[in-house]
Amino acid sequence: MTIHTRTLLETNTITMKQEFTLEIHSDNNFSVLNRIVNILNRRRIRIKKLVAHEVEGDFRMGVAVLLLFTTPDMMEKVKHQLEKLIEVEYAIYYPGSDLYCELSAKHNEQVV
Repeated sequence: MTIHTRTLLETNTITMKQEFTLEIHSDNNFSVLNRIVNILNRRRIRIKKLVAHEVEGDFRMGVAVLLLFTTPDMMEKVKHQLEKLIEVEYAIYYPGSDLYCELSAKHNEQVV
């Protein structure tokens, strides 16, 4: 394998898109979900699924769980960008979609 071919393979491995589960805890304001979606749209990140609701017992707080399709380095950039928003308490992401099902089911139980 030549150096050029190996460099291309390493570059493709780094830029390979995959699914990520993103959990965002924030203030329950009117425009916060819109701002979150705008950050993702500006970076051309595909939203596959989205669940958002207010926290039971505290109407001032909200949670959003998103299933996204992007690269790992872009996911890290988005996390930091989201945490810069005043309303966002914290954002955490996990690789894969398995945790999305668990988190959305957990949050749906709280809503019902």
